[in-house]
Amino acid sequence: MTKTSFKLQLMVVLSMATVPAGAALAETYTAQCVSVVDGDTLNVMHNGAKQKVILYGMDCPEIGQSFGEQAKQFTDQSCFRKTITIEEHGQDKNGRTIAVVLLPDGSNLNQQLVQQGLAWWSDKYAPNDLTLKQLNETAKAGHVGLWVDDHPIPPWIFRNGQRNVQAVIKQK
Repeated sequence: MTKTSFKLQLMVVLSMATVPAGAALAETYTAQCVSVVDGDTLNVMHNGAKQKVILYGMDCPEIGQSFGEQAKQFTDQSCFRKTITIEEHGQDKNGRTIAVVLLPDGSNLNQQLVQQGLAWWSDKYAPNDLTLKQLNETAKAGHVGLWVDDHPIPPWIFRNGQRNVQAVIKQK
Protein backbone atom coordinates (compact mmCIF):
# COMPACT_ATOMS: atom_id res chain seq x y z
CA MET A 1 0.00 0.00 0.00
CA THR A 2 1.38 3.41 -0.96
CA LYS A 3 1.69 6.22 1.51
CA THR A 4 -0.91 8.28 -0.42
CA SER A 5 -3.42 5.43 -0.51
CA PHE A 6 -2.96 4.81 3.23
CA LYS A 7 -3.56 8.51 3.98
CA LEU A 8 -6.72 8.46 1.86
CA GLN A 9 -8.06 5.37 3.64
CA LEU A 10 -7.22 6.90 7.02
CA MET A 11 -9.09 10.10 6.11
CA VAL A 12 -12.18 8.09 5.09
CA VAL A 13 -12.15 6.11 8.34
CA LEU A 14 -11.68 9.22 10.47
CA SER A 15 -14.45 11.10 8.69
CA MET A 16 -16.82 8.18 9.27
CA ALA A 17 -15.90 8.15 12.96
CA THR A 18 -17.31 11.66 13.40
CA VAL A 19 -20.82 10.56 12.38
CA PRO A 20 -22.76 9.25 15.40
CA ALA A 21 -23.85 5.62 15.20
CA GLY A 22 -27.37 5.34 13.81
CA ALA A 23 -27.40 8.92 12.56
CA ALA A 24 -29.38 9.38 9.40
CA LEU A 25 -28.85 12.13 6.92
CA ALA A 26 -31.57 14.75 7.22
CA GLU A 27 -34.02 14.78 4.36
CA THR A 28 -34.74 17.94 2.39
CA TYR A 29 -37.79 18.16 0.14
CA THR A 30 -40.46 20.51 -1.14
CA ALA A 31 -44.04 20.38 0.07
CA GLN A 32 -47.25 22.36 -0.20
CA CYS A 33 -48.29 24.18 3.00
CA VAL A 34 -51.98 23.29 3.48
CA SER A 35 -52.63 24.90 6.88
CA VAL A 36 -51.01 26.91 9.64
CA VAL A 37 -51.84 25.79 13.18
CA ASP A 38 -49.91 28.53 14.99
CA GLY A 39 -46.71 30.51 14.54
CA ASP A 40 -44.40 27.52 14.71
CA THR A 41 -46.63 24.65 13.56
CA LEU A 42 -47.94 23.94 10.08
CA ASN A 43 -49.29 21.10 8.00
CA VAL A 44 -47.87 20.20 4.61
CA MET A 45 -48.71 17.70 1.89
CA HIS A 46 -45.74 15.50 1.12
CA ASN A 47 -45.85 12.30 -0.96
CA GLY A 48 -49.64 12.42 -0.92
CA ALA A 49 -49.91 12.53 2.88
CA LYS A 50 -50.55 15.34 5.34
CA GLN A 51 -47.60 15.89 7.65
CA LYS A 52 -47.36 18.11 10.75
CA VAL A 53 -44.20 20.22 10.92
CA ILE A 54 -42.90 22.14 13.90
CA LEU A 55 -40.20 24.73 13.41
CA TYR A 56 -36.71 23.84 14.59
CA GLY A 57 -34.75 25.92 17.07
CA MET A 58 -37.39 28.39 18.16
CA ASP A 59 -40.74 28.65 19.94
CA CYS A 60 -43.54 31.09 19.14
CA PRO A 61 -45.99 32.49 21.67
CA GLU A 62 -49.18 30.44 21.94
CA ILE A 63 -52.52 31.61 20.58
CA GLY A 64 -54.08 33.58 23.44
CA GLN A 65 -50.67 34.79 24.54
CA SER A 66 -49.23 38.20 23.60
CA PHE A 67 -47.95 38.08 20.02
CA GLY A 68 -49.35 34.56 19.45
CA GLU A 69 -51.84 35.74 16.81
CA GLN A 70 -49.21 37.93 15.15
CA ALA A 71 -46.83 34.96 14.91
CA LYS A 72 -49.56 32.81 13.34
CA GLN A 73 -50.46 35.55 10.85
CA PHE A 74 -46.81 36.01 9.90
CA THR A 75 -46.39 32.27 9.26
CA ASP A 76 -49.70 32.12 7.40
CA GLN A 77 -48.81 35.03 5.10
CA SER A 78 -45.33 33.60 4.54
CA CYS A 79 -46.18 30.04 3.54
CA PHE A 80 -49.91 29.12 3.35
CA ARG A 81 -50.74 27.56 -0.04
CA LYS A 82 -47.14 27.94 -1.15
CA THR A 83 -44.50 25.39 -2.06
CA ILE A 84 -41.88 25.48 0.66
CA THR A 85 -38.69 23.56 1.33
CA ILE A 86 -38.52 21.38 4.43
CA GLU A 87 -35.08 20.66 5.93
CA GLU A 88 -35.76 17.91 8.46
CA HIS A 89 -34.04 17.87 11.84
CA GLY A 90 -35.73 14.69 13.08
CA GLN A 91 -39.03 14.05 14.81
CA ASP A 92 -40.34 14.91 18.23
CA LYS A 93 -41.80 12.40 20.70
CA ASN A 94 -45.22 12.85 19.06
CA GLY A 95 -43.96 11.95 15.59
CA ARG A 96 -44.08 15.50 14.24
CA THR A 97 -41.37 16.54 11.82
CA ILE A 98 -38.96 19.10 13.26
CA ALA A 99 -37.67 21.31 10.45
CA VAL A 100 -36.24 24.49 9.11
CA VAL A 101 -38.68 25.94 6.58
CA LEU A 102 -37.35 27.76 3.56
CA LEU A 103 -39.85 30.00 1.81
CA PRO A 104 -40.26 30.25 -1.98
CA ASP A 105 -37.84 33.20 -2.08
CA GLY A 106 -35.21 31.10 -0.24
CA SER A 107 -35.51 32.94 3.06
CA ASN A 108 -35.58 31.05 6.36
CA LEU A 109 -38.97 31.24 8.15
CA ASN A 110 -37.52 30.12 11.48
CA GLN A 111 -34.97 32.95 11.42
CA GLN A 112 -37.54 35.52 10.27
CA LEU A 113 -39.86 34.75 13.19
CA VAL A 114 -37.05 35.22 15.72
CA GLN A 115 -35.79 38.35 13.95
CA GLN A 116 -39.29 39.89 14.00
CA GLY A 117 -39.61 39.24 17.73
CA LEU A 118 -42.34 36.68 17.13
CA ALA A 119 -40.43 33.74 18.63
CA TRP A 120 -37.82 32.80 21.18
CA TRP A 121 -34.60 31.07 20.17
CA SER A 122 -34.54 27.67 21.90
CA ASP A 123 -31.28 27.40 23.79
CA LYS A 124 -32.46 23.95 24.92
CA TYR A 125 -33.08 22.39 21.49
CA ALA A 126 -30.76 24.47 19.29
CA PRO A 127 -27.94 25.60 21.59
CA ASN A 128 -25.40 25.69 18.76
CA ASP A 129 -27.52 27.72 16.34
CA LEU A 130 -25.59 30.94 16.65
CA THR A 131 -27.66 32.68 13.96
CA LEU A 132 -30.92 32.18 15.89
CA LYS A 133 -29.15 33.18 19.10
CA GLN A 134 -27.89 36.43 17.55
CA LEU A 135 -31.27 37.22 15.97
CA ASN A 136 -32.92 36.67 19.37
CA GLU A 137 -30.43 38.94 21.14
CA THR A 138 -30.84 41.67 18.51
CA ALA A 139 -34.65 41.57 18.67
CA LYS A 140 -34.53 41.65 22.47
CA ALA A 141 -32.08 44.57 22.56
CA GLY A 142 -34.21 46.45 20.03
CA HIS A 143 -37.47 45.78 21.89
CA VAL A 144 -38.93 44.24 18.74
CA GLY A 145 -42.19 42.29 18.86
CA LEU A 146 -42.68 40.33 22.08
CA TRP A 147 -39.60 42.06 23.48
CA VAL A 148 -41.58 45.30 23.99
CA ASP A 149 -42.31 43.69 27.37
CA ASP A 150 -39.23 43.58 29.63
CA HIS A 151 -40.17 40.08 30.85
CA PRO A 152 -42.37 38.31 28.31
CA ILE A 153 -43.62 34.90 29.41
CA PRO A 154 -42.06 32.15 27.29
CA PRO A 155 -44.56 29.75 25.69
CA TRP A 156 -43.11 26.71 27.48
CA ILE A 157 -44.09 28.34 30.78
CA PHE A 158 -47.43 29.59 29.44
CA ARG A 159 -48.32 26.05 28.27
CA ASN A 160 -47.69 24.73 31.76
CA GLY A 161 -50.21 27.14 33.26
CA GLN A 162 -47.63 29.15 35.17
CA ARG A 163 -48.60 32.42 33.53
CA ASN A 164 -47.34 34.62 36.38
CA VAL A 165 -43.82 33.21 36.43
CA GLN A 166 -41.12 35.56 35.20
CA ALA A 167 -38.57 33.55 33.22
CA VAL A 168 -35.28 34.51 31.71
CA ILE A 169 -33.63 32.56 28.91
CA LYS A 170 -30.13 31.53 29.90
CA GLN A 171 -27.72 33.10 27.42
CA LYS A 172 -24.70 30.98 26.56
